[in-house]
Amino acid sequence: MDKEVFRKKIYNPESTESVNDRKIFGGNPTSMFDLNKIKYQWAYTLWKKMLANTWFPEEVNMNADKRDYNGGLTPQEKLGYDRALAQLIFMDSLQTNNLIDNVNPYMTSPEINLVLVRQAYEEALHSQSYAVMVESISANTDEIYDMWRVDMQLRRKNDYIANVYLDLAKNPTEHNLLKAMFANQILEGIYFYSGFCYFYTLARSGKMLGSAQM
Repeated sequence: MDKEVFRKKIYNPESTESVNDRKIFGGNPTSMFDLNKIKYQWAYTLWKKMLANTWFPEEVNMNADKRDYNGGLTPQEKLGYDRALAQLIFMDSLQTNNLIDNVNPYMTSPEINLVLVRQAYEEALHSQSYAVMVESISANTDEIYDMWRVDMQLRRKNDYIANVYLDLAKNPTEHNLLKAMFANQILEGIYFYSGFCYFYTLARSGKMLGSAQM
């Protein structure tokens, strides 16, 4: 029988869990962030690397991209750009909410919590970067933001990953948590990179260089 997983308490003074007893999930933490005691050093090291990787979308100049989009791209390239951007918008929106609302509540080690919170911040920052991109190139921003509603290929692709996350939300079991983690890797490792690849392909032709840099 698939075992249920339980959300950690945000305040648990009755816990006597030691650092050696910490678990990535299934633990019983006080929920105090005692970072002088670390069990998963790899996570804390990753947290510090993530802190050093701070950037802001406004640092990228999109003026040349606006010229390329309005005069340098073929109709097919413009459609491909819009679809790739619409897909990235969906995925980072989903990731921001999924990490905070759907995955982190079951993670019971503070150093793991730090990493997930920082990743969620990065996903939210990516969403801001797409807003900068859309505003730079499109006179009708809703056309790109609403594309998932009218493009059924895009919608089916979105639904495939989103439904796995919804399964965890509706039925929090070890099986669904593990499945959501695999879905996360598919989203990050396949879906995102296929979207990025299109921007890099345009950049190799000397087009939309700001988008590739973003």
